[in-house]
Formats: sequence, C-alpha cells, structure tokens
Amino acid sequence: MREKKKVFVTAILTFSLVSLALVSIAAAAGSITLTPAAQAPGVSVTVSGTAFGATKAVGITLGAEVAGSNTNMAYSEVGSGGLTWTGRLSNYPIKPGSFTFYSDTGTSGMVSIYNDNGDGTTSGSFEGAVGTINYVTGVWTRTTTVDVTGIAANYSASYTRYAYNVTPAAAVNTTATGTFSASITVPAALANANYNVTAIDTSGNRASAILTVNSAIPEGLPVGLTILLSTVALIAGSYHFRKRPTIKTVA
Repeated sequence: MREKKKVFVTAILTFSLVSLALVSIAAAAGSITLTPAAQAPGVSVTVSGTAFGATKAVGITLGAEVAGSNTNMAYSEVGSGGLTWTGRLSNYPIKPGSFTFYSDTGTSGMVSIYNDNGDGTTSGSFEGAVGTINYVTGVWTRTTTVDVTGIAANYSASYTRYAYNVTPAAAVNTTATGTFSASITVPAALANANYNVTAIDTSGNRASAILTVNSAIPEGLPVGLTILLSTVALIAGSYHFRKRPTIKTVA
C-alpha cells in the first residue's frame, strides 16, 4: 500500500510539473506559450504570444544568454548630410537594454558612447547624439549634430544575444492587438534538457517559456499524447526504482 501511495504522489507531482511547463515566464510586457512544451530535436513547436507591441517584428531565440561583441563594424550613410549612419550586428536577436555602442574617430579624439534605453532607442554621450537598435535584426543607427563625412570611425558594440536564433525565415509580426503565432524548429544538435525559448519585439517587449527537449519523443505525436507518454515514463521509472527486491526462498 505504501508503494502504491508513493506512485500516486509521483503521478500528481509529474502532472503539476508538466502543467507548469505550459505557463510562460514573462520577462517584460509580453507573454508566450509553447505547443507542445516538450519536443524532440529537429521537430517544430508553435510559439504563441500576447501583450506584445502592436504591428511589431518579433525575433525568437532558444537557449542561454551569451555575451556578444563586434569591433570595426561596416557602416553606411543614411540619406545625406553626414549626420546619420547605420550598420548591423553579427548576431541577433539581442536582449533589450543590453546594447552599448561605441564610436571612436581615433586621431580626431572624438569618442561617443550610445546606451540602450530598452525600447529600441539609444542615447549618446554627446548632446544631441541619439540612435536606434533593432533587437530583432541587429540593425543600428547613430545620429549626431556634426557632419562626420570623411572622418574615419571605428564602430564597436557589446550586447547580450542568445545561443540559437530560431526566428522563421518568413519573419514574424504581431497583429494590431499585439499577438502572434509562429512555428519554430528545435535545433537538431540539442541535447536532452530544458531550454528557454524567448520572444522579443522591436519595442523591447520580451517573454520566455521553458521547452523540454527529449529525443525519445516520436515525431508527429499529438500534444496530449506527448504529455501523457512523458508522464507515464516518469511514473514507470519511479515505480521501477522504488519497488522492493524479490527474495527467493529455497525449499
């Protein structure tokens, strides 16, 4: 009876953990859910988001935060007049609020630092210097009040990115009410573990949810059956390791 009670408790705990995996971990104004919340490498997962910015581009990432940096970035002028310039980071999407941009003109002695405001804009260290950062595409701009045409500049940046960019090639955009739905593919090389899936829009709204990656999950199973099989496997394993050993009696 005691062993049966332990198995029953294990089943209840397992069901609770699976249910919690379906609840998103909000990091800003947004919220996301994953369907299913457990999947095998190389198979798709649907990411559904709410409470993001209206009609905004969305980037989707998977895995841990990673420190990123670029030096001597390529750049080009926007329009004319030598006031606004643009370039692109080598890795994206990036974490809102993590971007710092440096403009160094070397012998001219002009060094300007642009800090991320967390909403897609940056503020420069010189009066009137402003900029933007697209968290989804990695595109940045800087604008000054002085024409810098012909002045060589070394543009560098530091930021936080994520292990995998799983944004669909067709791009993801929110509706007028700030919702979206997109299908991502779990990277084939992922080991069995729990990973954060994070969605970020261009205004800095961000949310994460936990995805359990397990290569034992067959491809194409319905969501309900996937959860049921995971639960049964955990219960069976618990019962197997807890049952008393059989003692043979010699007549």
